[in-house]
Amino acid sequence: MLDLAILGGTVVTRDATFPAHVYVHDGRVAAVGLERLPSREQVDAGGLHVLPGMVDAHVHFMDPGATEREDFITGSAAAAVGGVTTVIEHTHAHPVCDAEALRAKVAHLGRRSLVDFGLAAHVLPDRLDAVRGVWEAGVFYLKLFTCTTHGIPGLMPGDLLRVFRTAAALEAICLVHCEDESITVASERDLRGAGRRDFGIVPLWRSREAEWTAVATVALLARLTGARVVVAHASNPQTIDLVVRERHLGASVWVESCPQYFHLREDEVTRLGPFRKFAPPARARTTEDEEEMWVQLRRGEIAYIATDHAPATRAQKEAGDIWQAHFGLPGVETTLTLLLNAAHESRLTLPRLVDVVAETPARLYGLYPRKGRLQPGADADLVLVDMADERILRDEDVISKAGWTPYAGRRVWGRPAATFVRGRRVASDGRPVAEPGWGQWLRRGGGEPAR
Repeated sequence: MLDLAILGGTVVTRDATFPAHVYVHDGRVAAVGLERLPSREQVDAGGLHVLPGMVDAHVHFMDPGATEREDFITGSAAAAVGGVTTVIEHTHAHPVCDAEALRAKVAHLGRRSLVDFGLAAHVLPDRLDAVRGVWEAGVFYLKLFTCTTHGIPGLMPGDLLRVFRTAAALEAICLVHCEDESITVASERDLRGAGRRDFGIVPLWRSREAEWTAVATVALLARLTGARVVVAHASNPQTIDLVVRERHLGASVWVESCPQYFHLREDEVTRLGPFRKFAPPARARTTEDEEEMWVQLRRGEIAYIATDHAPATRAQKEAGDIWQAHFGLPGVETTLTLLLNAAHESRLTLPRLVDVVAETPARLYGLYPRKGRLQPGADADLVLVDMADERILRDEDVISKAGWTPYAGRRVWGRPAATFVRGRRVASDGRPVAEPGWGQWLRRGGGEPAR
């Protein structure tokens, strides 16, 4: 007898939408079809869509590190509520740079996660020789910065070239934060020299030119070395065009983007300051700018959507002036909802949504076919979605330690009603319903958990 039956829902894959029951046994999908099979537990999914759980490939849960901002317990609970069943995490305040640090972090996390998780490693200028060891220890990607951010020093082009050559030889994948150090440093010097402390410094300091220069360099070096590279949190259509150009020339380079670049406007920072301080900043100035991002997402020029969940509480955001305020936004529990609303508004089809939040990130980072799909043999990671649910996003509903969302006050259609990780319900109706520790650490390569 099977363990669990999800009955009467509408299954969504990257290729199709169709009515089917989903059956689970030993934590994996056992069958998908219209035949009724005996099971110990049944869940009525009538009127709901059944999607693969979101694979969020870019989160910061600050654990260990600045856990007053977030930890794995609260971060993974927020993820589960948001329909995320797998995360790939890295922490700036306590970066993993070598195999020993990875083992220590895995031991620390122990039974602290509600969802399955992989880990990424930072590459630092004085630790380039550690790349091979940390990759072979099982991280899912190497995170690189091209400018100093969050206390992590940037890599100059010569260092990038060296790392990319090593990554190509290892068939490793690099996720790169692209802002040019020489431009951000010069902009900061000029703004501080002028005595600027107003909120408007953010888009001038972390400028379009800084992003474009770094993206062009990173994409070119990816092509020259054959390295597999993802441009992190691409903020605007011109950035994406630069990547597409190098892809057409043979580069193995992809684009990650985030909801803030589809929904938030550049001028909001002048009113909201630290609550719109993230890097790169929001770039959209017009409705046309936003629409072009949706066009590029539909066309496949944006490979996948992640959250770049980097929370800070209101008090932390407001401490000090705009130069000192924390970068980052919370997002792990609102991203899928915002994309469901986009599907409601016909900006995105549900199959394309599944592709960009589940299957493509799972494929890129070595989690597929165990994660990112609803087919026999895959982990039973799924989210039941109520597309008829209409609500207004509120700070009061946020599970993350941040306690606020930049999307508060938005009316949205579509909600993750229940989330299952390996067949176990971990969230329901906006609240976590399982204990930390159900989530497993995943090694790179098919998503097999560490033993």
